[in-house]
This record gives sequence, structure tokens and C-alpha cells, in this order.
Amino acid sequence: MRKIIEQQMQFGEVDIAAIEFDLRSRDEIPKLLMGLQYIYCTPEISEQVFRIL
Repeated sequence: MRKIIEQQMQFGEVDIAAIEFDLRSRDEIPKLLMGLQYIYCTPEISEQVFRIL
């Protein structure tokens, strides 16, 4: 079974929801990371994703 990431923050960690991406970038990586950030920050969706995995 996969271990889901702990929600409790520790010293020196950055909150995933607080990360901002450059929306003017022509690269596809920021769009992918924004999608992953949305999945991680939305509990209902992340539960469904982890259930599938």
C-alpha cells in the first residue's frame, strides 16, 4: 500500500498550496504542476486519485 504524504508541516517545508507558478511561461511544466497542486489541495479529488493508484 502506498503511503499518503503527511499533512502536518515540519520546519523548513513550504506549503504546496502556497507555491505560485509563472502563468506567462510557454513551457508545459507549470501547467502540469498547477494540475498536480490542485489535485493535492482538493481532498475529495486526491482521495479518488489515491484510490485508483
